[in-house]
Amino acid sequence: MIRSRARKLFPLLTIIIIFFTWFSGSLLAVDLRLVVIGDTSPEFFSRKSPFFKEMIGKINELQPDAVIHLGDMIAGYGFRRLKSQWDEFDELVSKIKAPFFRVPGNHDIYSQKSLEGYRQRYGQTYFSVDVNGYHLIFLWNIEENRLGHISRQQFNWLKADLKNSEQWRGALVFVHVPVWSKTSKYVLQIDKDFWQNKIHPLLLQNKVMAVFAGHYHRFGPTKEMDGIKYYISGGGGPRINNVYVSHGGANHFLLVEVSGEKFEVKVVFRDRIISDEEADVLKDVFK
Repeated sequence: MIRSRARKLFPLLTIIIIFFTWFSGSLLAVDLRLVVIGDTSPEFFSRKSPFFKEMIGKINELQPDAVIHLGDMIAGYGFRRLKSQWDEFDELVSKIKAPFFRVPGNHDIYSQKSLEGYRQRYGQTYFSVDVNGYHLIFLWNIEENRLGHISRQQFNWLKADLKNSEQWRGALVFVHVPVWSKTSKYVLQIDKDFWQNKIHPLLLQNKVMAVFAGHYHRFGPTKEMDGIKYYISGGGGPRINNVYVSHGGANHFLLVEVSGEKFEVKVVFRDRIISDEEADVLKDVFK
């Protein structure tokens, strides 16, 4: 009887030991640790965003230096409850212990009135901060209510901001819409070309290691251009892309750890934490 119980307990103990070993190792000294989550907006007629709410405790356990939201924080789009939606979201975010940064998504800003309300509540729609010697750049690429669009004014700001690149160890960029994806519906070709021909070369010259976007409710596919990694992660809310689900995908957020000029991305699900390469189940689907 004792041996039988021991056999049953052994696999469970093994899982616990493996997770504890990974978790302990993941919290060893790194230069920068970030949690990145996208698209936590609930269904249009629901107040609930269960995954994000459930993950607050796990996010705090990971002890990140900052938590970054990739946009689409609320349902938005003109509902009378707009203020209360933001109040509910801010109450949830207040439970996060680390500094919290955000870029607006198309559910967050979709009109002049929503833009004014967002600025009144949170300030600038694009900005940058330095954390632990690294430069974090937050771009608003839904300007003029156009998916993937960055104005000349914002581009000029970005050029000026990147002139100080010799002062930081590396940089990371955060946007809402992944204009580099072949599945970027409703993104005008002119905006795709502007990123490829103007913004990407600028990032390449100024120590940018990776770019993160949400918008599409899935992880991946990840793309690498000239050594810069481009990630898509929009799994923070209840609505997940059907193709992604059919390939084993689920709600998730990212754990980004930077040491020196190198970084590592892990994908955190409810029940497992895996590498970005293992999680990239769509790399052969959306070629």
